[in-house]
Amino acid sequence: MVAELPRSARRWLERVRPVGTAAPAGMRIEQRGSMEANGRWLPFTASAIYRALPLAFEWRARLRVMRGIWVDAVDGHADGEGWGGARLWGLKAMGRRSGPDVLASQLVRNIAELAWLPELADAAGGLSWVDAGEDAFEIRADAGAREVAVRFELDHAGDIVRASSPARPFDVPDGFEDAAWHCDFGDHRIIDGGRVPASVVATFDFHDDPWEYFRGEIIERHPL
Repeated sequence: MVAELPRSARRWLERVRPVGTAAPAGMRIEQRGSMEANGRWLPFTASAIYRALPLAFEWRARLRVMRGIWVDAVDGHADGEGWGGARLWGLKAMGRRSGPDVLASQLVRNIAELAWLPELADAAGGLSWVDAGEDAFEIRADAGAREVAVRFELDHAGDIVRASSPARPFDVPDGFEDAAWHCDFGDHRIIDGGRVPASVVATFDFHDDPWEYFRGEIIERHPL
């Protein structure tokens, strides 16, 4: 399918994808980093499974709150459903999210994280690729009754440096609101055969008031 993609997407895949290898059924990524919560940055370790057909992922993380206190978190989507939640010490529920807005939010995240998954990108089901110029392309997908879109920006070498969405649902006390969102990628290098950005910083842009909430680093990648 590469020949049918926008020229900027072809340039990216031709630069970063291992040559002569068949697309795997999925990928597993190991990650570490920190997440902002109430003014504190909590360190985490995480493992995520991504699948191409149908497009789906599940991210499981352990956040260290303080000595002897941790939270297990999970995010994901599959089969037209999205979810997210956390449990104190892995046992006591601290909230769970589901529904159409969660599906849209998780699908935006999954599409953006294709930057780590060049082996799966053009094999992933249900995606529409749109030309956005020499150094950018968009990927769109249906999330139930709405469409989501992610724009990818490339540097002069052809590496993805930013993924953004104009409207990613964010949970608020009385439901969900759409907010502009982006993640900045860096430290591009070869990890398990593919050239991917090892670092990422994610930010919600609330009415021009940015909230940087996620800083992550890819440690390992493995095909399934």
